[in-house]
Amino acid sequence: MKKIFSKVVGVKLGGIPLPILIVMILSSVVLWRAGALERGGILTAWPFLISMGLVLYAIGEKLPIWNKFFGGGYVLAFVCGALAARFGIVSASDVKALSATAIENKFLHFALILLVGGSILSVKRSALLRSLVGYVPLILIGLIGAVTFGTIGGLIFNVPFAKIITHYVLPIMGGGNGGGAIPMSEIYENVTGNPRGEYYGFAIAILTIANTVAIISASLLNILGQKFKSLSGEGKLVYEDISTNAKIAEEIEKVEPTAQDHLNAFYLVFAVSGVAVILYGVFSVIHLFAYTVILFILLNVLDIVPGPLKIALNNVMKGGLKLILPMVLFVIGLGTDVNELIQALAPSNVVIIVMIVLGVILFILFSSKIFKFYPIEAAITAGLCMANRGGSGDLEVLGASKRMELFPYAQISSRIGGGLILAIAGYLFSLLLK
Repeated sequence: MKKIFSKVVGVKLGGIPLPILIVMILSSVVLWRAGALERGGILTAWPFLISMGLVLYAIGEKLPIWNKFFGGGYVLAFVCGALAARFGIVSASDVKALSATAIENKFLHFALILLVGGSILSVKRSALLRSLVGYVPLILIGLIGAVTFGTIGGLIFNVPFAKIITHYVLPIMGGGNGGGAIPMSEIYENVTGNPRGEYYGFAIAILTIANTVAIISASLLNILGQKFKSLSGEGKLVYEDISTNAKIAEEIEKVEPTAQDHLNAFYLVFAVSGVAVILYGVFSVIHLFAYTVILFILLNVLDIVPGPLKIALNNVMKGGLKLILPMVLFVIGLGTDVNELIQALAPSNVVIIVMIVLGVILFILFSSKIFKFYPIEAAITAGLCMANRGGSGDLEVLGASKRMELFPYAQISSRIGGGLILAIAGYLFSLLLK
């Protein structure tokens, strides 16, 4: 009996032991049905949101087809939140209270800045410097291709240029969900005054479709490389690479961070947030998140953050987001109009998405040799790994192209490239949507 109990306790979801999670779920359901979510504030709202988010995330990660092509657990948490509000499963007053305790208090801002910092500082300085010289310009060329072909698609289907950029190109090229679509929805609300869920519902649907298109495209690029050998490095990106071991993103030194380092990681995020808020107050054209991206890149380039603190921040980011992101996506879903999701699945949107991804591929294919990159590998990493849903999307794209050894470059696309796109979005949203 003791062994069985030990095994059950050893099972965790989002870092929470199963028995504790079960108690949270049961008590949350009782409080919810008793109408106590609004009265209890954070004491009742957070256990409910964490419970719902983690359960839906776990289901979404295991659902066949859904977990591969429709965004997995994160997207299921969001969609179920939207459906729960649409059909009155969660009342309007509870939706308002849950949003107030999880988002309106700027908690989401802190979580996103934590994500940005952990992502950027986890890339080794030497890799970041080398990527800024050749790889990042190639990403920006892919962005130009996305804008060019997306604009053509907009003209065909009579979609305004501003919407093509803000609702299609930027979410697709933003490096995924947590570091792209979610902070963009915050920027959208700040700039327009409209609910963040209005933007996020559309953006995540567009991003999910783009991820599927990117996976299919990766498989086709692999076939193209097999037929035209001069275009392919057979898993090598840079011409000078003599083996697949010549990676640009080495791991951070293997040092164990202390408990104090993990606490200091929070202090670092608070410090960067404070500076970003000051800069945003002086020059608000650039969004708050864009300033945090720039500040964390500077910290990495100047190499002034100790290795243990970098690892601690990355640990906090990974551990915290397993718990926080499903909860946040569920509550964002509660504030989303289901009609936005349905609208995003229109055939015209699918065509525009395909054109955007095609533009990314073609522009990078024809310009990659300028930077001494193999065209196929460049299109996969600097192109398709920007146009997917981030970390899991990177694995799916690389698996489809049979080039898993390119994962370090894919990480730079998702982390550094995604951060730069977010910085660009902070400016373009203010320019195009005001």
